Amino acid sequence: MTLRPVENVRENSTTSYQTILVVGGTGSGKTTQMRTLPGKKLAYLFDPNAKISLIGSDIDLIEFTPELFEFDLKLKGFNKSARPDRGRSKIEPTVYNRWEDDLNERFDSGFMEKEGYDWICLDSLTFLVQALMDRQMFLNGRLGQLEDRGDYRMVGNTLSHIMTALASLPINIYCTGHLSTYQDEKTGKIDVQLAIPGSSRVKVPLSCSNIWLAKYVSGDSHQHILRTRPEPRGFQSIRTSIPGLKEEEDVTIKSFSKAQEYGIGALLTRADKKPPLRSA
Repeated sequence: MTLRPVENVRENSTTSYQTILVVGGTGSGKTTQMRTLPGKKLAYLFDPNAKISLIGSDIDLIEFTPELFEFDLKLKGFNKSARPDRGRSKIEPTVYNRWEDDLNERFDSGFMEKEGYDWICLDSLTFLVQALMDRQMFLNGRLGQLEDRGDYRMVGNTLSHIMTALASLPINIYCTGHLSTYQDEKTGKIDVQLAIPGSSRVKVPLSCSNIWLAKYVSGDSHQHILRTRPEPRGFQSIRTSIPGLKEEEDVTIKSFSKAQEYGIGALLTRADKKPPLRSA
């Protein structure tokens, strides 16, 4: 048996790539923070509203949203006695397939390294999950029907594999996501969880080096805040690998022409361990 070579992290700390997941509500600044990331960025946009937050930035982006022919717009009943509504005979969701093919081709062809990309950005995991679920339901001949536990389990497993694979690539990863509130019927306890299905709520955070909660503070300050520690009675999966961060960091972008001097980009630059950049 041939032993694999060991790595001394004290001498090779720059080989540690960042996998960042930023979660929060609409308007909390998750997508806009991409502007602040140092280096060259390629963003995959699944959220149809994401592009408007990046107009005027230096980010290369590709949109993966459903084509018109993929929409099933007919009404559906959910009772056993419900009548079938008239609709199109065949609708095939292809968002996930198109994205998977594009990502694999760009890495297999050497495009990512040739172009010198430092970051892959996904906006957002919520819409990626929807693309996965649509494909899952189509493959099982149940597109348009109510999802069951098995569907959520399969999509959750697939999302976990995707994030594990991305985190193992020699490139920095930035993802956005949302939260959902769940109340236990027996105990009445309210839990704040990632808005992703099944086991992925546990496995996806394990693939991330940093999970932060974005907030917008209204009023005169108009601040965007990043929470780097678990909330006492809120989202518990927050974690950080960057030493010295305050419990809440001001990530307001004060100048969009110099965005990398603010926000998450400034936090990474300030850290002892900066993310490795090909373009540096």
